[in-house]
Amino acid sequence: AVVSTQSTGGTVNVLVTIIAAPLIDRLGRRLIMWGGLAMMAIAYAGLAITQTCTEDLSWQCSGAWTEGAAIAAVFLFIAGFAGGAGSIPWLLVGEIFTDEARGVGSSICTAVNWSCSLLVLLTFDSIKNALHPYTFFFYMAIVLFFLVFTLLFLPETRQKTVLQIRQELKAQAGKACLPVIF
Repeated sequence: AVVSTQSTGGTVNVLVTIIAAPLIDRLGRRLIMWGGLAMMAIAYAGLAITQTCTEDLSWQCSGAWTEGAAIAAVFLFIAGFAGGAGSIPWLLVGEIFTDEARGVGSSICTAVNWSCSLLVLLTFDSIKNALHPYTFFFYMAIVLFFLVFTLLFLPETRQKTVLQIRQELKAQAGKACLPVIF
């Protein structure tokens, strides 16, 4: 069953990536990113609810439906990640940095990406032990934070020059009282 779920999850990942690729230029990076993050938040909510229903008897909602709902939530998460947070940042890296800064910027972004993945891997068991059965509510909150961050600060980069994108980022940083590093 685990192998079947993994291969099906991989298939969902590939199919969503194939579907999302042409939509990125048509709908824009921001919209695709928002949609992906929203799907991930809904998926985490589904996982959190099914886990809590199964393990917290005070909720009084356990039943056979929780297994199917949990599997559906996992596939929804994979789809949201593949179409949004798993692909859009890699595209943005090439669009927000000038040619001179692209190598260093890409390296830093890649290091941050992999460091965050490692952080999740290393802390999941501790977080699960501390928050169980509410673990996925914590992860949902993190995704919702990044959804709001994306809504507030991520400029649309579709069909824009690096200079236009930098000007938008500077304007947004000025509004948010953030230091301008561009």
